[in-house]
Amino acid sequence: MTHRVTVTIGKDGSISAETHGVTGSKCLDYIPLLEDLLDAETVTSEFTEDYRRTSASAEDTASQQQSQWNS
Repeated sequence: MTHRVTVTIGKDGSISAETHGVTGSKCLDYIPLLEDLLDAETVTSEFTEDYRRTSASAEDTASQQQSQWNS
């Protein structure tokens, strides 16, 4: 999947960015890069569905592996 970042600049000068196709905590790697490129500081951040979906998948895999070990 292609990784994309959508940057939006509001009329008031506020800047927001959202990653697309970046799974799990890898999205956090983009924060310092965007801050440097935009000469900005992160005020708030939220995880996208990609982050949550990947985290849930990883937890499911870990649970399945643990079940196999306990068998």
